Amino acid sequence: MKAFVVLAVGLAAAGLLPALAVARRPVVVIFLAPLTGAGLAAVAAVIEFGVGGTLPADYLGVAIAVNVAVVAWWLTAGRTVRPSAGPRWWWSVATLAVVLGCLAIPMNDLRVPAIGGDPNNIWLTHALLAYGGHHAYFTGLQSVGYRFSEPDYPPLVPSVEALAFKFYGLGDLHLGVDMTLLLTACALGVVAAGIAAAGVAAAGSSERQSAPIAGIAAAGAICLVGFAVAGITAANGYTDLLWAAAAVGAVIWGLVLPRGAQALGVAWICAAVASLTKNEGLTTALVILVLIALRYRPLTLHGPQLRGWADRAALVLGPALPGLAWAGTMHLLGVNDVFFTSGSGQPLLSRAAATVASIGACLAIAPVALAALLAGCWFLRGDRERARFGNPAWLWVAGLGSLTILFVTYVIGKIEIHAWLATSVTRTTIFAQVLLYSDLAIWLVIAAGSVTEPRKRPSETRSHTDRSPAPERTPPPRVT
Repeated sequence: MKAFVVLAVGLAAAGLLPALAVARRPVVVIFLAPLTGAGLAAVAAVIEFGVGGTLPADYLGVAIAVNVAVVAWWLTAGRTVRPSAGPRWWWSVATLAVVLGCLAIPMNDLRVPAIGGDPNNIWLTHALLAYGGHHAYFTGLQSVGYRFSEPDYPPLVPSVEALAFKFYGLGDLHLGVDMTLLLTACALGVVAAGIAAAGVAAAGSSERQSAPIAGIAAAGAICLVGFAVAGITAANGYTDLLWAAAAVGAVIWGLVLPRGAQALGVAWICAAVASLTKNEGLTTALVILVLIALRYRPLTLHGPQLRGWADRAALVLGPALPGLAWAGTMHLLGVNDVFFTSGSGQPLLSRAAATVASIGACLAIAPVALAALLAGCWFLRGDRERARFGNPAWLWVAGLGSLTILFVTYVIGKIEIHAWLATSVTRTTIFAQVLLYSDLAIWLVIAAGSVTEPRKRPSETRSHTDRSPAPERTPPPRVT
């Protein structure tokens, strides 16, 4: 209960206005606001480490500055706080009820009093250093005695845990684990909200409700799947499902759903959260952000190329800047983790073979997802285009890019490969697994809309296009 109060008051309250400004959809805002607040806490931790001060003071300053900027933007741009036009009220209520129920059940069943090894050595240690102020944080992460662990890991989870300890003291360290679990549930909630929104998009202007209902069912299922894939590590302090779910949310909102300023904003926040949670989250977020930039600013053979590349760079660097700033600071200070500083002496070919076998064993869903992709492209291509979804290749390239980086990391790393894979590969592949399950869910809602809705005649299609320009065929808002 203490963790929930911190989440609602300390994080969601600070992130509510930015989340409303970005999303303006009640379902996703509920889950996005705490993640936004956590991102602000991570920025405050970067300031505490690099500049000085205490975490609560820095967090308060960052939260006030961001919220004032949002209010100023609303006033100067003539914006309102009204929710965006969307589906009927019953859809929002039903979606929220199903998603919350599917999140609450595994959270309650998985919760254990034990704290995992990495959460003790990494996240709680970092949180206690951040709790101690700038000097403890700055010197602690650079301590030679701490090089056995991962002192360079990003600060989102430690900053949130440290804020919880500031609220209630250090009497219960499991409070930090509870905060991580609640943030993980919020990240899965954003993914679920995106899949539910896909059901509405698949239905289009039709009065039939098969696709929205399928979207709600798939939204609940993805929450259960996420916790099932991560298992007990989702509840005893590990952050792998948190960054993976945030990255999947960035893919769903930025590369799958119809293009728009709101979807782009949600994808940005998700990518920023993933990049500030773990090192592999940063690399994966960069891959996703590059793909989003190419989708929103497609490459052309003609036109002002310089402005186009500037816009693409802004689309990538804007949300990635805090994570890159942390990684750059760690590099300049010479703070490294153990993965590349010891030596195993194993041949690269041997490491590569072991890595491929272990990663493949974790991706049993891949053949099913590939079959669904081929069938969907063959039978449902027109329905997908009418719904204005992104090309399915975007999602698969994001997944393959993340797996490629993971493969290279294992191969060139210095830890004995079999021990390393045995203790980590089931966690490092969570993103790819949840992403493939999400792709199956997207195809499901498209099929649900296709089964019950008659195909429109060409004249009807042209009329609808004339009344409502397709987001995929119109230039998106210019990024400045």
